[in-house]
Amino acid sequence: MMRALLTGLLFCFATAATAAAPAPAESPGFGDALTDVVRDTCNKEVVLLGEATHGDGATVDFKVRLIERLVDQCGFDAVFFEANHYDFLAFSRKVRLREDASADMISSAIGRLWNQDREVAPLISFLFTRAKSGRLVVGGLDDQPGSAGAFYSLDEMPTELTSLLAEDRRIECRETLRRRILGDYSDALPYSETERARLRSCLAESRETVSASPVLDPATRRERLQMLASFQRFVARYPFDMTSYIWGRDLSMYANFRWLAGRLPPRSKIIIWAQNSHVVKDARVTGQYVAGAGNLGAFVRQAYGARAFALGFSAASGSFYWGKTEPARRIDPAAPDSLEARTLARSKADSAYLGSSALERLGEVPGSLFFYKPLRARWSAVVDGIVVFREQRPPVRAP
Repeated sequence: MMRALLTGLLFCFATAATAAAPAPAESPGFGDALTDVVRDTCNKEVVLLGEATHGDGATVDFKVRLIERLVDQCGFDAVFFEANHYDFLAFSRKVRLREDASADMISSAIGRLWNQDREVAPLISFLFTRAKSGRLVVGGLDDQPGSAGAFYSLDEMPTELTSLLAEDRRIECRETLRRRILGDYSDALPYSETERARLRSCLAESRETVSASPVLDPATRRERLQMLASFQRFVARYPFDMTSYIWGRDLSMYANFRWLAGRLPPRSKIIIWAQNSHVVKDARVTGQYVAGAGNLGAFVRQAYGARAFALGFSAASGSFYWGKTEPARRIDPAAPDSLEARTLARSKADSAYLGSSALERLGEVPGSLFFYKPLRARWSAVVDGIVVFREQRPPVRAP
């Protein structure tokens, strides 16, 4: 699936009651870093949490603990993932309609990039309890359908999105959407321009029927139209060159973010969970985003300014998982003049945090925020803060 391919290549201030975070006991292994990050992010409106790769266990552990504190101590209202937009909408609809909803649905929507990590299990329970009670909104930003194990988008979604078409057209379009979601193509039926035109036509017709339907309640109509619009953006990125695809995906994730954020109460506070290359203030330093093409974090920064905070993560050594079936890959030890080595020199703990002022004083140095490949940058222009682990580790996989 395209999502698996891209994995390798690459969300107002708080009320007075929550304006400052309490100072609970430090989490084991994180020293002062977690407390310092909470201090710097508690009063932000959007906090974007990155990771160098999708196989970083220490980072996931840190992010889970941080999200729990930001929600419970700082009053954050929403958590949005670089994950399946459609299944999260289906979960939220079940909550809204008071239908059966489960923590497994949140796990399914998060997807197998993270939901098989034992470090994530406490977060899934945490999110479900608060989402079910109406305390928290959860959502996905990724327009790419078909993530493995998805409870809604693999089967029910193509049926639902085409359900208002005339019978013959409904059957044809349901199968056309299903093929694209599953990537079910062959030499006999390739993903050709003819097939893409068929798909575009089905999506456009479905949007027309949903817009005109007298039987859908307003909230359900908005959700279906949003799913169709997101799917249309996904389809429109073909044929593609990889740089354009990456930029188009970030632009679509931002469109989904704006749609989700626009349905929250005023002055809501949002957390975004994604990879460093998506959350940073300017990802052009990676070479994957060319002049004039922004990443998700850059779009958020343009809209929110200093009310947004981009937190990057890196490590000076250790290992990480690159693929589900591959052995862990080693991280080359950080050079003495690197961002990682300089950050850790300020602490004897297993992790250390560098805020915006310290990053500004650091100037231009090598750093390895993107897949642990060193590059030189003025990091204060890229992130607002960074957490560096002395030793990264792969996540613990559930059996």
